[in-house]
Amino acid sequence: MIFIATIKEIAKACNVSISTVSNILNGKNKASDEVKKLVLETAKEMNYVPNYMAKNLKQKNTKTIGIIAEDLTIFHTPSIIDGISEFMEERGYTLLMGNMRLYQKYGNLFYKEENYDSLVEDEVQQMLAKRVEGIIYIEGHYHVMDNISELFSVPLVAVYGRVKNPEITSIIYDDEQGGYEATKELLANGHRKLGLIKGTEASYHTLERRKGFLRALYEYQIPFNPSWEICGDWNRTDGYEGAKRLVKEGVTGIFAMNDLMAAGVYDYAVKHNLTIGKDLSVIGFDNREICAAFTPALSTMALPLRKMGTIAADYLIQKIEHPEPSHQDEYKIPCEILKRKSYADFSALHTDFSFFTNTNSYFHTVSLIPISDSLNTGFFPAFFCSS
Repeated sequence: MIFIATIKEIAKACNVSISTVSNILNGKNKASDEVKKLVLETAKEMNYVPNYMAKNLKQKNTKTIGIIAEDLTIFHTPSIIDGISEFMEERGYTLLMGNMRLYQKYGNLFYKEENYDSLVEDEVQQMLAKRVEGIIYIEGHYHVMDNISELFSVPLVAVYGRVKNPEITSIIYDDEQGGYEATKELLANGHRKLGLIKGTEASYHTLERRKGFLRALYEYQIPFNPSWEICGDWNRTDGYEGAKRLVKEGVTGIFAMNDLMAAGVYDYAVKHNLTIGKDLSVIGFDNREICAAFTPALSTMALPLRKMGTIAADYLIQKIEHPEPSHQDEYKIPCEILKRKSYADFSALHTDFSFFTNTNSYFHTVSLIPISDSLNTGFFPAFFCSS
């Protein structure tokens, strides 16, 4: 066991007063150089560790930030925390971590549990009891929290989700932009028969990424074919089954809304002797570790997770040091496309659909495709296949 000395014990060992030791350790150089050297060397030998928490509490400034994570095992959380930690460390703040382990205890739909609100409230109260100056709340899945705002007596920033209060800032990434960029990349490489393997219908991520997919089709004047849109549940098996249907339809490029479903596309290609990046192109979403393990490596949309953590930390410090009312309740951080070898250039092979725009025999011209969710409702005009 390592012995850690107190100021009183150092004073006794040096045969000086407690106040003399305290002044020297706190940089108040009123003692002689000889005494100062003795105290500092003795403190080092006796493993003295300053009690920053007690010091800051006395000064009514703890320089301590609380992080509450709904579950540390959910893939996005560690990178967000790393971004927070780096920023706070550079500014001399201490972090206190709270892990609610909701996914481990209740499964994927933990935020729909009857006792969810009370679990959040208990965790918040425990963190506030530790005298933190602010809290960063990291949601496990995107959802809108409508109860949390009344619980906080300190500044709060939410990450990966939203709080139903315009005074509380939320940091999220731009799903719609990510879906648009992924689809645009396939279109720019000549693909005109594009399939979409999406997540669960009610998911915010599904709805937003689908908006981006449709926007890119519209910009390129490519018909939207509903039979080339497959609904999955974010897993590898659904990616395999989606690829099975889409390849039979003659699709050459697939946008899979997450990397696990993209992995299922790879599985199908391997089983049926298709070469990804040559016979079939695919782009995923999330940039999970699995991407680099594929041959060829999977092109994907990288989530700006560390940047989200950094921005959350920066914004929280601003609110602590300059507590004016917030004028922006949401920051959307763009995703970045990672171009690898999982898609090919089909420019010489694509079909020109322009002649369909003046006929009703196969395509309706400029049909309205509804895109809506609980937060946004809108329409993109696009060519709609009537098969």
